[in-house]
Amino acid sequence: MASQANQPDPERTTPMGMVRYGHEFLEAAFVVYERAAQLDSRMVMPPVPALYLLGHGLELTFKAFLLSKGVTLEHLRRKLGHDLEKAFTASKENGLDSLLQSHALDESVLTLLNVMYSTKELEYIVTGAKTIPHYPLLQNFAIKLFDAVAASIGFRDRLAKWTLDESPV
Repeated sequence: MASQANQPDPERTTPMGMVRYGHEFLEAAFVVYERAAQLDSRMVMPPVPALYLLGHGLELTFKAFLLSKGVTLEHLRRKLGHDLEKAFTASKENGLDSLLQSHALDESVLTLLNVMYSTKELEYIVTGAKTIPHYPLLQNFAIKLFDAVAASIGFRDRLAKWTLDESPV
């Protein structure tokens, strides 16, 4: 059982802090992906660390939005966990659609990422075939989501400068 010291403190865990962490994880993902693409122009699969960092950045962004809507840390921890699809659904139930127009393709790449992210396959080796989301689509969805949530919370930094060409190489 986790000690009390390891539990999130509602007095210290704010939407602003959570969105700032989301920003840092997303930018780190984009840098890792960009560097890997520079080193290998024929890269077939995005680096696993880029996928993990992007997934964590999305999780933090969804949770920042939900915190800003009054959802408790306990609910985020116990009911949503690390499931990106549950966080996305909860965000839409709390008004995300008024800030962000998502498309079926956005939801598809999120679903593909979630299969690996929520089961910790991006942190621990799991053998077997995997379906990897098209990274540029995933990155561009993360940017749209983050920029909309950041603006609603009052966080000043944006990620639009990282938008990628979505056409397959």
